[in-house]
Amino acid sequence: MALLEASYDNRNWFDLPTPLSENYEPTYTHLENSYRDANGNLHRDIQRRDLAKVTTGWGTLNASQMSLLQSLYDKDFFYLKFTDNYGNRVVKKVYAGPLTGKVKYVNKFTYELVQRTSVAMNFIEY
Repeated sequence: MALLEASYDNRNWFDLPTPLSENYEPTYTHLENSYRDANGNLHRDIQRRDLAKVTTGWGTLNASQMSLLQSLYDKDFFYLKFTDNYGNRVVKKVYAGPLTGKVKYVNKFTYELVQRTSVAMNFIEY
């Protein structure tokens, strides 16, 4: 069992790369449409409360691990199994936020991106 597991159908699970311990942050957030009017008054319009959000980061990933995360980003939604702040193993229907990272090594002959560093991605409840 990995810290993060994903599934497209909530039945067949596969492991995701384990993020660095200092870059794993399960939290909850609100979906809101808040604004300030012309007088500076805050109008807080919370659309949905307690959406799960998992912020992750990896030190180094190889090309296949990076392509796995990219395939999750390309999906409208998928299921994520993770450990929350209460120590519970939870399953949430999520979508993936932008995948960022820096290229460390490139194969000089094929120009294949061999290794990525400082990779980050968020998973937000659907």
